[in-house]
Amino acid sequence: AVEPRGVLVLIDADDDCPAELGPELLARAGRIRPDIPLGVVIAKSEFESWILAGIEGLRGKRGIPDDVRPLDDPESIRDAKGRLSRLMGTYKETVDQPALTSHFDLHQARRRSDSFDKLCREIHRLLEI
Repeated sequence: AVEPRGVLVLIDADDDCPAELGPELLARAGRIRPDIPLGVVIAKSEFESWILAGIEGLRGKRGIPDDVRPLDDPESIRDAKGRLSRLMGTYKETVDQPALTSHFDLHQARRRSDSFDKLCREIHRLLEI
């Protein structure tokens, strides 16, 4: 069996505080697998907040208007899934999330979203190990 060289845990914060939940999950994972590098990233508040952070790359795709304007603080939006649904007419996580993720603006998302920036840093760190 192939052993993992690292594990990245990624979940939505929803109503939890990422600064509290992240270290707690990292400690729990470390107790289970102290032998491998671990990373924990908590999307504040939802994964879809990251999509909203890089919305420029989605203009004209999947029903998103060509003139959609980015939000100043997408992580402060409650119900980011609902926001995407209103922009697109409908949003189905299992269908739309992969398609949107493949086109959203990574650089803008990283600039506008601290938790997405953390994801990028954690991926980079784990790949360097």
